[in-house]
Amino acid sequence: MFMNVARAAVRPETYAAQVREATSLAITATMWPFGWVDRGITELRSKAAADGSPVKTPVLLVHGYGANKSNWLFLDRQLRHTGFERIHALNYNPLRETVPEIAGRCTLRARELMEHFGTDRVHLIGHSCGGVVVRYAVQLSGLEGVDTCVTIAAPHQGSPLAKLAPCATARSLAPDSALLRRLHASARHLPTRFVAYYSNVDVLVPGRRAMILEPALAATNVLVRDEGHLSIMLSRRMASSVAGQLAAAEGLPGYGTPVRRLPAVEAVDSSWPPGHPQACG
Repeated sequence: MFMNVARAAVRPETYAAQVREATSLAITATMWPFGWVDRGITELRSKAAADGSPVKTPVLLVHGYGANKSNWLFLDRQLRHTGFERIHALNYNPLRETVPEIAGRCTLRARELMEHFGTDRVHLIGHSCGGVVVRYAVQLSGLEGVDTCVTIAAPHQGSPLAKLAPCATARSLAPDSALLRRLHASARHLPTRFVAYYSNVDVLVPGRRAMILEPALAATNVLVRDEGHLSIMLSRRMASSVAGQLAAAEGLPGYGTPVRRLPAVEAVDSSWPPGHPQACG
C-alpha cells in the first residue's frame, strides 16, 4: 500500500485531482444552503406528472456526512437526462442520528416512494456515509424491493480518519468498528445488485476501503480514476456510469444488461488501474 501511495504522489494527474478536489469543496460549500430543507415526499412532483417518464422505478439519494441533498444536483441532472424522473433525496443530521437510525428513515422513505408511485421497486444511491446507510437499509433494516444499491466513495472497509472524528456516527465508520463488523457479518445472497464506486486518490476513503468485498454480495466495483472524495460527485464519467447502471437495470435500449462480478480482491493493491474489476474513464 505504501508503494501505491508513493507512486500516486509523483503522478501529475494526482496534482490535478487535488485542484479539482479543492474546487469541489468550494462548490459544495456554495451549494449547501440550497439543499438543507427536507419536506419529505411532499417535494415530489405529482404521480400524474411523472407518468410520462420512460422509467417507473423511483430513485432515492442519500448524501454523505456533513452534506445535504444539494450534493446531488449534477447526478440528478444526468439521471433525468437518461430518463429517470422519479428522483428524491433524503436529508439527515449525523450529529443527532446514528447510521442505523438514518437507515431506518431511509427504509421508511423508500417505502413511501414505492407506495406513492405504485411500484414494488426502488433504486438507492448513497455517497460516503450515505453509501453505508443505504447498504445497512438493504442488509439490516428489512428494506425489500431494492433493485440496485449504488455506493460512491463509501467507507465499506472503514475510513482511518474516522477514528479522529468527534462525532460518534463518524467514528462508527472507522475500520473494524462494531457497525462495519455487523455489516460484514450480515452479508448474504440478496436479490439487490450492489455497485460500488471508488477512486485511487480519495484521501478520506482510500481505494480498496470504498469497495464492497464480501463475495456473497457479488458487488460490481468501479474505479473512477483521479477524483477526490468530493470531486467524484461532480465527475461526468461517474454520473454517466451510474445512470448507465440504472438504465441497464431498467432495460432501457442501448444500455445492455447489468454486469455482476465478484470482486478481484487479489488485484486491488497491485496497480492503477490494470487488474481492477471495472474502471470508468
